[in-house]
Amino acid sequence: MSPPESGLGVDAPGARLRRWLGLPLAGGNPPSGQLTAELLSLHARILLRMPLFQIVLVGAFGWIALPHVAFVGFAHWAAFALAAEALRAGAAKATLLRLPRLTDTGLRGVHALFLALDALAGLSIGCFALLFLPRLPVLEQMLVETTLFTVSAAGASVALRSRYILAAYSSVVLLCAGVSWDRLHPAQAPVVTVLTLLYWAFLLGVARDAEQLLRRSIRIRAERDEALHALESKHAELAEAKQRLDHAMQERSRMLAATSHDLRQPLQALSIYSAVLSARPGPQALEAVGRNIENIVRDVGDMLDNLVDLARLSAGSYPLQWHDFRLDTLVQRTSEAFAAAAAAKGLRLDCRADEPVVLHGNAAATARVLRNLLDNAIKYTEQGGIDVEVVLLGAAARLSVTDSGVGIEPAQQQHIFEEFYRGSPQGDTHPAGAGLGLAIVRRLCAILRARPEVFSVPGQGTRFVVWWPQARSATAADSCPPDVSPPPCAPIPARVFVVDDDRAVAASLAQLLEVWGYRAAVAHEAAGAQELFGRYGLPALLITDIRLAHGDDGLSLAAQWRAQHGAFAVLAISGEEQGCAAARAREMGITLLHKPVSSFKLRQEIARALADTHAS
Repeated sequence: MSPPESGLGVDAPGARLRRWLGLPLAGGNPPSGQLTAELLSLHARILLRMPLFQIVLVGAFGWIALPHVAFVGFAHWAAFALAAEALRAGAAKATLLRLPRLTDTGLRGVHALFLALDALAGLSIGCFALLFLPRLPVLEQMLVETTLFTVSAAGASVALRSRYILAAYSSVVLLCAGVSWDRLHPAQAPVVTVLTLLYWAFLLGVARDAEQLLRRSIRIRAERDEALHALESKHAELAEAKQRLDHAMQERSRMLAATSHDLRQPLQALSIYSAVLSARPGPQALEAVGRNIENIVRDVGDMLDNLVDLARLSAGSYPLQWHDFRLDTLVQRTSEAFAAAAAAKGLRLDCRADEPVVLHGNAAATARVLRNLLDNAIKYTEQGGIDVEVVLLGAAARLSVTDSGVGIEPAQQQHIFEEFYRGSPQGDTHPAGAGLGLAIVRRLCAILRARPEVFSVPGQGTRFVVWWPQARSATAADSCPPDVSPPPCAPIPARVFVVDDDRAVAASLAQLLEVWGYRAAVAHEAAGAQELFGRYGLPALLITDIRLAHGDDGLSLAAQWRAQHGAFAVLAISGEEQGCAAARAREMGITLLHKPVSSFKLRQEIARALADTHAS
């Protein structure tokens, strides 16, 4: 016999014998789950063919018994046997129809029904021995007993590897056959009883081994199906990953192409303006060229800032600190910063807030969202105006930016928040942009738990709406934040040290400082800067690059010079996005600017740094 299956635990007293005999364990629970469904399905299919076998068996018993028993009694027994088999067949047909919908409880119920019907079928066959065996001659008795023992063995095929079903059928048949023979031949009763029990145990043992074999085959098939499903899932995951990778590679190629184009365009314009300057233009042309160069540098800086912000947002490293702030005040000041750009195009820019609104979020990120929306509105509007509105609706604030520009086609509205997506501008007067501003709006709104919407009619204008959660009406305790606008940019005749290992950058910056009225001194390395301190003394301001020649670090040198010579203002400029450098600069109270820095921004920061120094 095969050993008991693993996972059954330690047998209780008598459990091993009951299992070996094929009897249910404590509680009589039949096999459950997939095994039970498999057994029931196979058993039901065989039972559909059993009425034909039962008819043949009844006919054989009639051929043996009718010369010796009354026809009426035999007819009653035959009707009982055929009815019992017909009942089993009907239950089998109904089971096959219901089996896919049965739960575990339903399966156990059907299994119990089959046990009862198999016991009834076995009783209908065994009753022949109880009713008619005493009336038959010895030869016919032996033939009937042999047939009954053979039918019990055939029950192993009918039960199809279920020891429980076989036990219900064969035990009744063998019991009836053994009791009938023992009553007729008492002298043989002990031997016949022992042989009958051994025969019954053998049949149950065979059924038990067959059931375990079926269980293993089902397990193997389930493992095969599971492995196949896992392979299919892995294949689907790999296909999806490949699709994402292909999409990412396409996006990367599109990003590189778009970025390359957007950077080459201003570089080409700068090259042309450089040629114009070399031709020694008149004062009027020189002023226009300088203004255009300033605009180009500012646009390139904005583009690089957008790329950096997009990279931070994609990496989940965008710095955010949550706090309460006045949304209406922030919107008012941000709109005022764009008033000059709107006026330069002849556009009206109105800002309105029905009531003071306090928002729990991040003021810098919220201002960035509004700046990008305003920049987009001014860029695509040629006439009319732009309206900015803040409305408090319950616990949410609605910020809307409405323009009278070219509008957005319906097919493009679902794509405008994608990275590097640029709609088709109507006419050459509308610059396409880098396709990053609205993408950053979407990313920032996601981490701020805000919801952006767009409504647009081509040729009539566009309205962007952002719904901000955690908003409330401001109270007297909610004071307006201090005005963070930069101080006036009046020239201060102060000494400024410029330390940069790029000689062209250092020379151009020193020349610009001289134009603004400052006294500039240039050094290209640490030793040269140390000489400046010995020659001029303490500067009012030090402007230094972070990465200098010979591996020197501008922030470390600034700290060293401050400790050696005394306190002075410092502006650090870097061409790299270094999170650690930004943190170090904040700890040292140093403003960090990223190249390229527009002259407007640089002049503001210089004025702020000098004003802070004088105030302290």
